[in-house]
Amino acid sequence: MRPLAWCIGATIALAAATAAARPVTYLCDEELEVKIDFTPRKAQLHLREKDYTMQRVKSARDGHYVNSKERLELVANKSDLKLREGKSELQCKLKVTP
Repeated sequence: MRPLAWCIGATIALAAATAAARPVTYLCDEELEVKIDFTPRKAQLHLREKDYTMQRVKSARDGHYVNSKERLELVANKSDLKLREGKSELQCKLKVTP
């Protein structure tokens, strides 16, 4: 029975590691830093001293997340990010730290 318990424990640990957030920082319009923690189904957006939870939506785009209540939308495509706040739109680039 011990090998079965070990396998179950290893499977749970692997699933938890897979769902862990991947934090990244984008630089928008050369002055605004946006931090985002991506998980497979959600993104946690850190914008102007506030945190927003965004849901991933099915889309032909790479990573498309929305928060309808706050009128936020982001589309992540490799090192580019498009962030919409209401009617305004920011173009962002992945911030690379040496």
